[in-house]
Amino acid sequence: MRALILVCILFATATAQQPDSVPQFSLPQLDGQTLRSEDLTDKIVVLDFWATWCENCVSEIPEFNKMEKDYSSRGVKVIGLAVQSGWASDIQKFVKQYNMRYTVLVGNDDTVSDFGVISFPNTYVIGPGWKVYKKYSGVSETKAADIRRDIETLLKTSPEPKGAKITNED
Repeated sequence: MRALILVCILFATATAQQPDSVPQFSLPQLDGQTLRSEDLTDKIVVLDFWATWCENCVSEIPEFNKMEKDYSSRGVKVIGLAVQSGWASDIQKFVKQYNMRYTVLVGNDDTVSDFGVISFPNTYVIGPGWKVYKKYSGVSETKAADIRRDIETLLKTSPEPKGAKITNED
């Protein structure tokens, strides 16, 4: 009996350590193009669920802009998934007002449900293979630094993402 319990515990521990797959999506960008999650499977992605009416979400925009600037050349994709925020034209005005420099998608209730999002902001760090590396709910003083640390860890342990620019560091 003890052996069976031990095997169950070991199996549960090993299973819990495996990264979770991320739901697939196909959503419109503000320019009218569609972004499919299948196009992101080889990338490291910071996927932020946000809303225009969410003050905490708005407070994070400068940090996501910095991440986009610092990591896009290394193949990391920062994506804001706007939900419960009106039409694309409403979101576009907001993006311009807050000078958002990263990709913004127009989400829907199905996407929110598929990801199990129940509050905003809700941010996923997704590794190559479209697997959840970490999930952050809400805001914290260390969230941006924690996400940067996650990105650096994934960059060190992942093969060069497709679309990354090679730089000469002499």
